[in-house]
Amino acid sequence: MRDILNVMRFDFLTAKPLAIGGMIFTVLIFGILSMLFSPIIAVYITFSSMVFVIPLQGIADKNGFNKLYGILPVKRKNITRARFIYIFLVHFLTELLEAVIICIAKFAELYKILPNQNSETMQMVKNSFADTRTTLLALFGIFTLLCLLFAFMEMMGQIFGRENEFKIIMITLGILALIAFGFSVLSEHDLIPVVKLPGLPYTVSGMVKLGIAANAVIFVICLLFGEITANKLARREL
Repeated sequence: MRDILNVMRFDFLTAKPLAIGGMIFTVLIFGILSMLFSPIIAVYITFSSMVFVIPLQGIADKNGFNKLYGILPVKRKNITRARFIYIFLVHFLTELLEAVIICIAKFAELYKILPNQNSETMQMVKNSFADTRTTLLALFGIFTLLCLLFAFMEMMGQIFGRENEFKIIMITLGILALIAFGFSVLSEHDLIPVVKLPGLPYTVSGMVKLGIAANAVIFVICLLFGEITANKLARREL
């Protein structure tokens, strides 16, 4: 576990010079906007978490980190596992930061200092502050989507090569579209049973529980992607 933590710290320090400035700027801008106009604006900070992930491979290739990894007293599998846990933590910590900003925005209610409180626009702002359920849905939904996307692309990139990422994206989208089309056709002709998905919770506490469950599932998926990638790379090196 110590090896994994050290590699994660190394990844963070590698991306930090390029990412920290943009992250701070994004947090300030969207944090202020969320406190004045709508707490849901804070969830856009999630998109800035990618700056802690995207530069890693480019920096590694440019500086020959693959040779460095080869001489470090760390198992190759742990290096791979660390990258996927790192991806989860970057998005998870960003999600926690957004949750704090949302709570501060709802508590401070700074929108009340804005003029024209009785205008139609301000009524929309007030409704946004009152709609905690939608804000939480956006918070957990965007976290789930982006974290899963980056973990999947990291797995595909390491296994099949970064130069094939565009092909991977197109093939994945094609497969998903084909599955959706096939499911739709079969469902229309009653060839498969109708599956009724459970609805989203209507209460704030229910949304919080759903968010916790989503975080746990995504963490497990990241671990699974890490193991699959580590095993594939280990076989390739034999």
